[in-house]
Amino acid sequence: MSQTDRRPPFVRASNTARGYFTTLFDFSFTRFITIQMFPVLYGVILISALIAAGYFTVEAFLSSWLRGLFYLLVAAPVGFITVATITRALMEFYLVVFRIYEDMEDIRVVAQGLSGISESMESMRGITRRLPFLNSGAGKTHRGGAGRGGKEPPDESGT
Repeated sequence: MSQTDRRPPFVRASNTARGYFTTLFDFSFTRFITIQMFPVLYGVILISALIAAGYFTVEAFLSSWLRGLFYLLVAAPVGFITVATITRALMEFYLVVFRIYEDMEDIRVVAQGLSGISESMESMRGITRRLPFLNSGAGKTHRGGAGRGGKEPPDESGT
């Protein structure tokens, strides 16, 4: 099973426009809209960076053909790749934060389910203390490599 198969989906807004605007103006913040917007936002940022690189390249050519050539071959591609990389890294960071939140919610639910087990284990320990065959070897301390059936270490009084 892959990681995407085992991971439950985020609580997202519905895909309709009405659901989007309902979630957008939900002041209780019970649903996440950010995750749903990431692909569109990433595309808009990349298109904007591409348009900006083209604009600066044209401006550079209007200033000087040498400067325009530099922008065309070096500055615009490096700038575009830098913007794309930083944007992608930030969006992945935010996705990781949302997944951490999701996993913490899972841990909280499991911890609440297991909180009753510690109480039942304590009551079980109280029952088993009364059974002599379970406690026969529990109180002995083995030192110096003496295991079961080995010599018992001398007591502290030297006898």
